[in-house]
Amino acid sequence: MKLRLYFRPGPVVLLLAIAAALLWWLVHAVSLWFLPIALAYSALLAISAWAWWRSHVLERELIWRAPRRLLILAPHEDDCVIAAGGVGALNRRLGGDVRVVYLAPDETPGMAQTRAEEARAAWREAGVDASELHHFDLLPSLLQRDPKRLHAAARELRRIIDDFKPTTVVVPMFEGGHVHHDMVAATLDYVISDADTFEVFEAPEYGPCVSLNYTPHRVIALCARWLLGLVSYCGPADGVDDRPILRVRLEPADLDCKKRMLAAFRSQNAPSLVATRAYPDRLVRWQRREDRRHPFGAQNSYLRLARTVDRILPRRLAARLLPGQRGTIGRPGKLTDWREEWGA
Repeated sequence: MKLRLYFRPGPVVLLLAIAAALLWWLVHAVSLWFLPIALAYSALLAISAWAWWRSHVLERELIWRAPRRLLILAPHEDDCVIAAGGVGALNRRLGGDVRVVYLAPDETPGMAQTRAEEARAAWREAGVDASELHHFDLLPSLLQRDPKRLHAAARELRRIIDDFKPTTVVVPMFEGGHVHHDMVAATLDYVISDADTFEVFEAPEYGPCVSLNYTPHRVIALCARWLLGLVSYCGPADGVDDRPILRVRLEPADLDCKKRMLAAFRSQNAPSLVATRAYPDRLVRWQRREDRRHPFGAQNSYLRLARTVDRILPRRLAARLLPGQRGTIGRPGKLTDWREEWGA
């Protein structure tokens, strides 16, 4: 029976400490043959403890006190709830306005309508009327590059912003997890002008970045895999750089609402979404980047090491030794290159 831990890294660090202590006892009481294993688990303990400390350094609390005009931009229906379902429920409870704009319908025949209906059911839980959910087909198809279509999407995004006049905008993070997520975040760079006064937040969700400094929960999850396969850890979303992760303070009712919203997405494995994504929303303040190209530097990264091992060992063995996403969804074997997407 595997012990599954969600969003609480402390028990993982404690279990690794117990494992390391037991191995050192075996070195002392039984045989020096246990020394290499004891050293390895001591290293895992040190890495996980460092990552736990980094999570406290990076994470801050965001208190959402007043109602706002909240605009949530998302490529797909479940993404907006993962990123800002709790914020949307909280803002609506405070009397604020919430508008959700979807930019990329599901390309599977029949699924676009199904997912749109699921989105309406989800946001109904938060008190957001279906008239505030807008579905567009603005982004290129998943496996295509189409700069002209992105330029047209940027113009439409500007129109959407001018029409709603938001005070706060939430978009997916430019993190290399899914090319459509990256497109929404990066296109916004061309939309926002110096005259705009609204706040913009990026919401991390998932991606291939693994960093001792910037992805503490992902690092702890990798360390937990060495607890003889008896423990798995699923942490909240990490960022990709040194910007603080802002944890929105949610009332229990708001978090319960987010869980019910996630449960509406039956076509997307709702039980898994509820188990792995029902954490308080995590936001990062947007920063304009004139040189935006790749989500993070992959040259000396875990990602590059994993890809190298993939070429040397059988794929299943490589994935077991170095698990994790190998690139951007929609760009097989690659990271998002914004110069190629936008058209340098």
